[in-house]
Amino acid sequence: MANNNPQSRQGRRKKTKQQKQNLILNISIAIVFILIISVGWSIIASPNNAKETAGDTNQSTETTIKDKTANKQKDSKEKSEEKKAKENKEKENKEAKESEEKSSEEENETSPDEEDVIKVNSNDPNVIEAKINPNWKPVGTSQTGEHITQYNQGSTDWQEMLKAISYATNVDVGNMTVLWIGNGGEPNKNAVGTISTKDTGVIYRVYLDWVDGEGWKPTKLEQLKEFKK
Repeated sequence: MANNNPQSRQGRRKKTKQQKQNLILNISIAIVFILIISVGWSIIASPNNAKETAGDTNQSTETTIKDKTANKQKDSKEKSEEKKAKENKEKENKEAKESEEKSSEEENETSPDEEDVIKVNSNDPNVIEAKINPNWKPVGTSQTGEHITQYNQGSTDWQEMLKAISYATNVDVGNMTVLWIGNGGEPNKNAVGTISTKDTGVIYRVYLDWVDGEGWKPTKLEQLKEFKK
């Protein structure tokens, strides 16, 4: 049998309305709570993000500065090395030029002028050619005081006579085979040296005079057919 009691129906409607209100209220509270959590999380997370962003920016700036500094130092080092290499090259060129000029001066001082060579006659049948040069000069000496000629090999006189023979013949001492060096007539004043060239075998005889304080001076040069004392 249906319940048609008006009060019962009114009570059910009131209860249903109350349940709807409670549901809406609960949903509203849930939404507010979610919003509060979201806002709170944003507030908490934002400083960290800002800090990380600032850190990344600072690190990037620091890296850029380091890179610029490193590049600047590298450029400076390269320029310094280039400058040093240029200075070294200029120094080498200067030294080479000075050495060349010095060698040229020494050659001019020690090499006689071939244009002034005078051929002379010789009665010696062993002589192919004889010549003198008025421009011949003493070759210098390290000896002081009274001069007494020493003919033993390795003596100062021996070395200086070889230098004078080289000067007259234009034959390097290293290319010489010494055949004989001895007295040229007047003791301590004259000497004669005979050598042959190692490369061609040409034989030369050179007459030498001693000049006090200045050393041995060539006076005559002969090319020989064969070696004879």
